[in-house]
Order: sequence, then structure tokens, then C-alpha cells
Amino acid sequence: MFAALLIVPVIAQDGETGSREPQNGFRDLRLGMTMEAAKQTLREDPNFAYRGDPDVSFLPASGLPIIETAGVAFIERAILQFTNDRLYILTLVLSPERLDYFSVYSALTERYGEPSRLDPGQAVWESDAVTLSIERPLTVRYVDSAVFQQMVEDGAMGASLEALTREGFLEQL
Repeated sequence: MFAALLIVPVIAQDGETGSREPQNGFRDLRLGMTMEAAKQTLREDPNFAYRGDPDVSFLPASGLPIIETAGVAFIERAILQFTNDRLYILTLVLSPERLDYFSVYSALTERYGEPSRLDPGQAVWESDAVTLSIERPLTVRYVDSAVFQQMVEDGAMGASLEALTREGFLEQL
């Protein structure tokens, strides 16, 4: 029952399997939702053992809020990362005692077709909106592609500005 979204193929509107874009989350946890909405969803979803605010913390380097909570049955743990009060990364660490990489990979391939990228460590399905990956040993990750790309670009600009500032400082020596 809990893994139905992971292992049951979805028939696309054209009647074929494997032609849909990756969904933007797991069950009612959706990329782009607010932190309060995510907390409420975690409380109501039987796949998670969310206890409330003690499960909320911040990423040390960035100060961005995260929710890390235990899972139930097929999910060992979930990590939800937020920026500007919106969920942009959802990570599910799955139970290797109940699921295996090949089963999850096969279900996702049947649902979404062949991955955009494949290597020994991960398989990745991409759309303009969502990047979905399964990573070894057994982690499923949903990423808001636009938000993530913007964060990468902002980080690159920050690194460029830091390099310019560093060069300016070194010229003064």
C-alpha cells in the first residue's frame, strides 16, 4: 500500500506507459508548497513519523530551513529542503529491507521511460519543472529544476564576485 506510487505503473493519457514527465513530489508532498503546508501534509501522511517542529532545522552552510523526519515501512527517512518558504528538494531514503534499487528503477522506467542520464550511481529523469533521481544505495530525490538552477546561478555569481574581491585585495598588497 505505501509503495504504490513507486511501484505501480501509471498509464499516460495516450495509452502508453513510460511517456509522462516526472511528478513534482511524493503523494501530497509537492515541490513549491509552503513549509506550513508540508508540515501539515507530513502529520497526515501515514508514510511519515513527523513529530512537529523538533524535526525542523537549518542547513549549516546556507541557513536554509529543512525538515528531516523518520519514515514508516518503505521510507526510512525524508528530508525536505526549503528556500523562500517553498519546498524545492524532497529526498526520500528508502528501506533496503523492503525495496531494492532495481525494483524502484524498473517502476520509474515503466512510468517515465528511459532516464535522461544513467550511470552506476544514479538514474535521472528530467523535465523543465522537475528533476527526479534514484541514487544508490536507495534514495529518491525530487528537485524543482527552476529553483535549483537559479540557486546554482546565484552561487556562481557569488563565487565570481568573491574571486573579483579576492583579486582586488591581492592587488592592494
